[in-house]
Parts: sequence; structure tokens; C-alpha cells
Amino acid sequence: MEGMELKSQFDELQKIFDRCIKHVCRVLEECIATKTARLAPEQRQEQERLEYNRIADELAELYLHHSVLSDLRFCYSEPAFLWEGGFFEALHADEKKKYLAFFVPSFDYSRYERDNTAYDSELPYFSAVVNIVVRERYAAYLRQRETSRSESAPKSAIAALPIAETENPFDSILTDEQIAYLAMAVNDVKMFNVSLAADELKAIFACKPQAIVRSNNNRLVAFFFSGLSSRGLITPNWQSVIANHKLFLSKDTSRDKYINQSDLSTATNYIRDVGVEGKYATLEKYLMQVKRL
Repeated sequence: MEGMELKSQFDELQKIFDRCIKHVCRVLEECIATKTARLAPEQRQEQERLEYNRIADELAELYLHHSVLSDLRFCYSEPAFLWEGGFFEALHADEKKKYLAFFVPSFDYSRYERDNTAYDSELPYFSAVVNIVVRERYAAYLRQRETSRSESAPKSAIAALPIAETENPFDSILTDEQIAYLAMAVNDVKMFNVSLAADELKAIFACKPQAIVRSNNNRLVAFFFSGLSSRGLITPNWQSVIANHKLFLSKDTSRDKYINQSDLSTATNYIRDVGVEGKYATLEKYLMQVKRL
């Protein structure tokens, strides 16, 4: 999409999507938490796995019937997915005109709540976009609960599970050019206590760091790796890769504590609702550009 003069319209449209999406996500998260609160750990885990499978099936059905929305699987976690993703570019010319012409203050939430397809003619695919992003974010929430549960398991149980050897633990598809560009991003926001050269960041993505660096801000680390994951450039399981391979030390200089999965899960939960400003905005600009290299 060309023309930054259009961004103000999309910023306002994004607020509409956000309100609809966040409400449903909150309801779903509270519902599963309530359902499983009184269950034994094994029953709770099974219930959440069944819920995850249900959501996965619903997502598959949505993507099957709305191929124009396929890009959402890579940008659903981005605060400005409407502007930054490829959804708008995939629309037909007449559909694009409807989004550009829509008078945002006319959106009536009570009308939408009565019928979530009420605005689909004025904003093509509106209800489908909401349904997909809700389910992608809810599925991510369920994955985070699973990883948090694994992190809190007894040490002996964790030690009994060997880490599979692989040449590419992050499932990275990043090129050398992209990694060099991302090294600039990491250094620009001072994510770590030292600057990283391109070959040092490449070694980290291979889980063979030349030296263990210390995080200056776990939330920036989470924002960075989550952004790469949402764009399909690394595995969705990046939290466990970082934790299992002990890639980074925590900010606390009084002790040598590696960032674990719980640290990353907490940081990821925080950035879900964080405004993209300051260093997050700087990182976002790099992440938006990296797939174009």
C-alpha cells in the first residue's frame, strides 16, 4: 500500500478491529481459565489441548474459505496488522475503496454485537478478520500456558527429556543479508549489554553463540523474536529454543541467571497490549522491512 496519507484512516480502522478482537479474546481466556481452575493438572492439560485442537480446526476452516486473509497468520500479533500486513493489498479495487471511504465514527458497536457480520458489506471480510485474529491470538495464549506449565515442571522431569539435536533449532529462514540488517536493529535499541556483529547474531540463531550476552530488556527481546515468528521467519516455539539453549543472561548483573521460558512468557504477555512507541516502534520498523530484503 502506498501513500502514508492513508495511514490515519487505517489507524482509526485498527481501533475498531482492536476493540472487537480484544473483547472476544478476553472472554475466551477467562472462560478456559474458569473451566480448568478446579481440574487436576492432567485434566487441565487435556482440556486445554482439546480446546487448542478445536481452535486449530476453526482456523483451518476460515483460511480455507477466505484465502485472501492468509497473510494474517504471519501478522496477527502485530499491533497494526491492518496497515502492516498484506491483507489490504490482497483486496479487489472496489473492496479497497470501501475501506478508504468508510466513515469510522459511524461504526456502531451495539449493531456489531447483535450481528458480527453487520459490517461485512461496508468493510469486506470484517467479521472473518476478527474471527481469525481472535483465534490466532487465543491459540498463542494456549501455547503460552503449555510452555509455562512445562517450565514449572519438576527439574527431574525436564532433565529426562533430551533436547533434539538440529542444525537449525530456530527453523530460521533468514538470509545473511537479513541477519546483518537485524543486527543493526538489535544494536539500535540496545537490546543487549554489548553490540552484536552480524556473524555473532547468526551464531545466536544457530544456537551456538560466540559469547553469552546479557539482556537489557526482556520485553524488547520478546518483541523482537515474536515479531520474527509472526512473520514466519523463525519457529513459533522460539521461547523454548532460547530457554533450552541458554542463549541470554537476565538483566540482573548481581547473578548469572539465564532467561528462562517463564521470563519470556511474562514478557510476551506484556507486549501483547503494549503501544508501539519508543524502542518498540524502532524495532517494528526494522521488522516490517526485513521480509522485503
